[in-house]
Amino acid sequence: MGYMRKNVTVTIFCILLLSMFTSVESKETEFQNTCYRFPSKEAYQPFLSYIDSLPIVITNDSNFTDYGFLGDGTAVNPFIIENLNITTTKERGIYVYNTTKHFLIQNCFVNASVNGIVIESVKNETAKIENNICIGNSIRGIRIYNSSNSLIINNTCYSNSYFGIHIKDSPNCQIELNTCFDNSWVGMFIDKSSESIVKNNTCYENKKGGIVLDDCTNSLIMHNRCYLNDLHGGIRLLRCYTSTVSDNICYNNRQPNLDIHSSNFSLVTRNICSGEIYGIIVVLGGNVTVSDNICAGSNTGIYLKDAEYSIISNNMLYDCGFRIYESTVEDFRKYYVTSNYVNDKLFGYFVDENDLTLSEAIFNQLHLVNCNNIKIKNQLISSFSTGVSLYYCEDISISKSVFKFNSRSGVYLFKSERVNIINNTSEYNGLYGILLEQSSYNEITYNVITNSGLWGVVLGGGSANNSIHHNVFINNNFYGTSQAKDDGDNLWYDEKKEEGNYWEDYSGVGNYSIDGFAGVVDPYPLSEHPVYRNKNIYYAFFSFAVIIPLMIYGYFQITIRKKRFNNQEKKLR
Repeated sequence: MGYMRKNVTVTIFCILLLSMFTSVESKETEFQNTCYRFPSKEAYQPFLSYIDSLPIVITNDSNFTDYGFLGDGTAVNPFIIENLNITTTKERGIYVYNTTKHFLIQNCFVNASVNGIVIESVKNETAKIENNICIGNSIRGIRIYNSSNSLIINNTCYSNSYFGIHIKDSPNCQIELNTCFDNSWVGMFIDKSSESIVKNNTCYENKKGGIVLDDCTNSLIMHNRCYLNDLHGGIRLLRCYTSTVSDNICYNNRQPNLDIHSSNFSLVTRNICSGEIYGIIVVLGGNVTVSDNICAGSNTGIYLKDAEYSIISNNMLYDCGFRIYESTVEDFRKYYVTSNYVNDKLFGYFVDENDLTLSEAIFNQLHLVNCNNIKIKNQLISSFSTGVSLYYCEDISISKSVFKFNSRSGVYLFKSERVNIINNTSEYNGLYGILLEQSSYNEITYNVITNSGLWGVVLGGGSANNSIHHNVFINNNFYGTSQAKDDGDNLWYDEKKEEGNYWEDYSGVGNYSIDGFAGVVDPYPLSEHPVYRNKNIYYAFFSFAVIIPLMIYGYFQITIRKKRFNNQEKKLR
């Protein structure tokens, strides 16, 4: 459909050139042959009644009457500029500057060399731009500058070289029911215009973003639909403090669907985001509330960084997950995270917890920060960013769990020590099965790790003295040279038993080489899958098989000796 929309411009230009030589009936026939490329013929029906016109330039109130426009310039009877076809090589199609009268620009078709419709420095609450088509302008379709409380309603702006609609230094404007597509930069760009209302608009296939607001405090962005936009994604807020982003639908944008940047005290609620890139990003903005949103299918559903004191609650994520990226424990403590769900199971966010056992399979993602003596077992975690993330944790065990179809990794450790990852299954994770960064003195044993997009186990720089042995590696890093990577200084075998790991691609001769800067090897590759034996079960079996028979034997020995003693005692009598 993309190439078809681009052909609309050429088609309309051809129709306009033929207008001098064809009747209204033949023009309508030509339009009917191409109208299927638009959302609906009815939306563009005014095209049939356009009047060819030179550019309109109004620089004072008297110019309205000079042109003979209907109306008297009052709020109830504004001057009306309507039904014009302005196709020109001049810089602007319609230009209204420094006026005090009320006016309405409606049902016009505008294509100029730079800007289609420009409203500049007009009196507060006097401008309304409605039901116009602005295409092929080399900068903007519609520009509103230094003109507060303007209304921009139900316009269509496409194939403009920069912006479809650009609002600058114009607070309290209402931008509603507009459609902007195939613009080379941004569909709608609202700049330094506080208390803007942006609602019920549709923006798609714009090269550098759908809707972008910059420095627009107290703005409302709601019920918009943005899809297939590049660079800045669907909707982006930058320095838009105390703003509300609600009830928008953003999908298949090639960058974040919703990007909330440096917008403190804002509310992001009841939005729906889907696609393969980030759903909602909140960065460098504190006290943001992200609640009751739905994100589906994204690499990461909700991403948070440097968003201190933000509230994350009641969000539903499907086939994607949460990612909270901070550099200190104190930063993690500043989030309030509650009642969020991933694939209809809880997102577990634990900070400063001790002595817990997480054995019920009620979680579909776990995020632990500064936790100690935690047992994680019997979990089935799949289809989102990272399954279990540990930050600054110690004395953790992860066992009897399955991690699969996660877009990044099954298990991730950052600055964590004495973590025992044992007897788990990791399969079909997008990048890594198990990833350690700056984490030492951990054990990775008796796990089955298969079909990771890259390496099955990765030990990043700063990860040392970890022990990795008796694991099964199958079909990881399929197009690479090794199924694991080590950039630290770690041991890939059991020193006491002199047994390493099972590598499906091992040639059967010599060492198994591990990728990475460490240049290490597994000197004792196993020829068959190792079998995990639970020590507790082994001791229990030992008790029944050895200790109990000994006890029975001891019982009989005591009984026999007691009988002998009694017999001897009878003889003495």
